[in-house]
Amino acid sequence: MSISVSRCESASPTVVAMSDVADRMGNELAELAGAIHRLQVLISPLLNEAALRNPVHLQELQDIDHIYQKVGNLAEFLAALALILPQHWVFDPSTASQVITLSALASRLGLAGDNDGALNQPSGDCDFFI
Repeated sequence: MSISVSRCESASPTVVAMSDVADRMGNELAELAGAIHRLQVLISPLLNEAALRNPVHLQELQDIDHIYQKVGNLAEFLAALALILPQHWVFDPSTASQVITLSALASRLGLAGDNDGALNQPSGDCDFFI
């Protein structure tokens, strides 16, 4: 998977190749799948112990594994899709990018440059749960 965003030279600076965005989304989902797997490894012993008292917890452990598999499969799908999407298929992601409130994610997706909508949103970068 590539890391650079190809911007169409003849188009405005906000126009990006769909293949590049699909590739970046695939990268993000792969990272998320890895994080889910690490979390699964961390909490598996706790849920296995809890499952001895209540079998429902075993189903919860299986649900986490299913989420990990689905996110990993979506990452692979987007990575494969990025390889076959024509480079001349471009779009302006500015409207869609307004829903991304994590500035680092918007940057990694290559959407941060003209992403005024997301910058006006309350940042979700640091939430404290008490």
